[in-house]
Amino acid sequence: MSFFGKKAIGVEIDDKEIRVVELQKKKRKIFLSRYDRFSLPPGVVEDGRISKLDELSSYLKKLWEKNKFKKKNIILGLSNQDVMIRKISLPDIPKEKLDLLISNHAQEYIPFALDDCILDYMIVGKKETRDVKQVEILLAAAQLPMIKDFYQCFNRIRLTIEDIKISSLAILDVIKEEKSRGVAIFINIPNNLGNLVISIDGAPKLVRLLRVNLAQATGLDPATTNSKLELMDIVFSTWSQILYNEIRSSIQYFQTYENVDSIDKIILSGCGSRIIGLDRALQNSMDIPVEIIDPMQKIWTSSNSYLQEDIIDYSTCIGLAFAGLE
Repeated sequence: MSFFGKKAIGVEIDDKEIRVVELQKKKRKIFLSRYDRFSLPPGVVEDGRISKLDELSSYLKKLWEKNKFKKKNIILGLSNQDVMIRKISLPDIPKEKLDLLISNHAQEYIPFALDDCILDYMIVGKKETRDVKQVEILLAAAQLPMIKDFYQCFNRIRLTIEDIKISSLAILDVIKEEKSRGVAIFINIPNNLGNLVISIDGAPKLVRLLRVNLAQATGLDPATTNSKLELMDIVFSTWSQILYNEIRSSIQYFQTYENVDSIDKIILSGCGSRIIGLDRALQNSMDIPVEIIDPMQKIWTSSNSYLQEDIIDYSTCIGLAFAGLE
């Protein structure tokens, strides 16, 4: 038995910065121990992939030394084009047979060679078609060289990655069960590649990278302030229209394959959700209720505690750390 409880670290790295959250579980309550970020020079990470391994290791080391983060039970989130997710349907058969079936047929769904990939899957639902029972599966493939780079980067400074997760799915772990009911769209807007998850009663049914780049499109650097973000009218109009187009096309694609007539809500997270008026603009244009995520909804806080607006930037990290506490 530990008197200090279990700790877990959630880490997210994009082209602009490293973000880290440490959670601690004590007596069935989860607490936010500490969190911090470290800005990266251009070219260290490009499109979510490591370009300068030694430099990234040195910046990670500085961040860890500054905050005294735990060195083990680190859960790393990935979001880049070397990670592919596909929803497929297969016969509802025992797990051992399902594992073999997926291994033998995964190449039919993944556009790059599986010899250099790590495969994983999760069952997200069941259905029956023409008296044939099927399972709905999210099949994920990540290219091995990219994965190895991240492990090597952390290992060089004696940090232990316990697991690697898909960043976009980590958001679902932040939400209380009652908040995830119905058909919900989760839009995460970090500095670079955004991502979208459509879930039904908490089960992810569609996962996509969004062709949006907050830093390039707006020139914002959220790490420089912990307050709300403001854009000039013309930039705001362009940015909200870009997001609208991406969300609308994702909904249309989703409704082609799912028997869903309407969306119950959209939930925004990430540093881009700090932009003043973005939730209202999307709600007006899409005619769907839009809300900003509360990343602390499953974390115990005292009545007099106060967190800055930028805690929302760490939503994915919080979800990753939750996975490490399971």
